[in-house]
Amino acid sequence: MSNSLIKRSFAWLILPLMLTGCTWGDKPASQAIDPPPTNAKLDAEPVVVKRAEVKKGRGTELYFLTDAGYVVPYTVEVPATKEVAKAAMRLMVKGEAGEQMLPAGFEPILPKNTKIKALNIEDGTATVDFSKEFLNYPADLEEKVLSAVTWTLTGFPKVKEVNIWVEGKPLAEMPKKKTPALRLTRNRGINLERAEGIDISNSMPVTLYFLGQTPDNEVYYVPVTRMVNRTENVAQATLSELIKGPSQQSSLSSAIDQTLQVNKVSVNKNMVVADVGEQLLQYSADHRASKDAVGALVLSLTENTGLKQVKLTVNGKQNVSVSGSAGDLTKPVMRPEKINPQSM
Repeated sequence: MSNSLIKRSFAWLILPLMLTGCTWGDKPASQAIDPPPTNAKLDAEPVVVKRAEVKKGRGTELYFLTDAGYVVPYTVEVPATKEVAKAAMRLMVKGEAGEQMLPAGFEPILPKNTKIKALNIEDGTATVDFSKEFLNYPADLEEKVLSAVTWTLTGFPKVKEVNIWVEGKPLAEMPKKKTPALRLTRNRGINLERAEGIDISNSMPVTLYFLGQTPDNEVYYVPVTRMVNRTENVAQATLSELIKGPSQQSSLSSAIDQTLQVNKVSVNKNMVVADVGEQLLQYSADHRASKDAVGALVLSLTENTGLKQVKLTVNGKQNVSVSGSAGDLTKPVMRPEKINPQSM
């Protein structure tokens, strides 16, 4: 990755609190919304946010389309409401208020004039009912539209799968390329690519986090799902693919050097434990780890294992400092609650 790209990275790409070993707190299970039962609450505010701030709105991770053609998370302030998931969906519609919140190179992905007629969450399934305008998408964006809706809604607590309805009826498949539109999960991937020489019948997806760049030279994380040969050690496979970097055909960059040596990676109780070589420290004259590199490692490893923290060491040493942060790697690094937070 070029030096100019690193220098222009958003300061908020990886929250400093990640490096303190603190947690974000558990959230209560979601029930039904639109309308919700009187005792229902979609999710609770993060423990780092004061209640007075929540009344004005809360940061919610939504997925938008970039000028490079990727579906990317971006955290915006959603108005405080009992129907926060429904309000979030509205911000993903072209021509709506969400358009004004986005950085250069980002745009809403749902067709103009789409209405969210209902959105209910029950027993881990979010069912969203769109108006007929939802079907006015370009054929080449069919998969991306489904990815944006699926990854946005599964970002809410306890939502594991998504059903798409249109005008009050379940949509078994999308009309243009016949992509299934029911029981959608993150297992279907996002920004999908297939590694060379992979037997698709014996493959599995791993989602990796690389770096994209806006026309204003601001850097953001991009999730890319790559199909790889099936293996029991998902964490090892994730790290190996992350080190390979993005495909040559993509416009993405990697914060991880391809020479990075992996000494050992395993899952220990509730965290991923990864020991890597000193190549992780090469981005700083004083031998600190790149904040972007640590971020890519933590996001990728937690995404694929379902765990929330990663213990990183360099040749067995834990006292490794991180560039641009007061923290170090003596404690496990927590996955940030939101990716690509809105800059103010």
